[in-house]
Amino acid sequence: MNTSIKTILAVVAIGATAIAAQAQTTSVGKAATPSAVTIDLEKALAGYYRTTEENTKLQAFEQGANTQAQGIIAEGKAIGEKFQAAQATFQSPVATDIAKQQAQADAQRIYADLQKKQAEFEDFRQKAAQQYQQSLLQVRQQLVGDIINKATEIGKSKGANMVLNRGALVFADTGMDITDEVLAQLNKGHPMPVVTGTGAAPSVGFNPAQ
Repeated sequence: MNTSIKTILAVVAIGATAIAAQAQTTSVGKAATPSAVTIDLEKALAGYYRTTEENTKLQAFEQGANTQAQGIIAEGKAIGEKFQAAQATFQSPVATDIAKQQAQADAQRIYADLQKKQAEFEDFRQKAAQQYQQSLLQVRQQLVGDIINKATEIGKSKGANMVLNRGALVFADTGMDITDEVLAQLNKGHPMPVVTGTGAAPSVGFNPAQ
């Protein structure tokens, strides 16, 4: 499974801009001296224990949807085999006229059932993919919200009035980085997740039984 987080970083960019803009002035409206800390949002998202938990849930949904889709496909295949059998009887040179008439009627009925099953599968596929993508976006927003809130809290405790995403900067002193501190607090009481890729978030290309 791919591990892209470009979509959520776009969401983060909006949030980070708002935080930075708000922090540029003091409570009395006077210009504040810029003081910033940085966070590696990709690393934070990959290292957050909830990312692993939520990915597991999404993967379970994907597997369940694929299993259900395969069931619909199997039902459609069985209907298709019945349709082929009816056609074979209708085209058989040794079949009686009565048998052929019955086979033709059966074939028409079975073909209608086959079309319904195909429509059922397409409807299920689209709804499952839509639900998956909606859940993915909601989960990502929640996870990044947790990270931004904790980074803002730590940044303020250090006297900073800006929290910047390292991924959007040309250069930043590593001494300004609070990523590990954010992760330590977010993961307190939980085992550190095993990071297998940047962001460790599933792609949005889910399509059951494609």
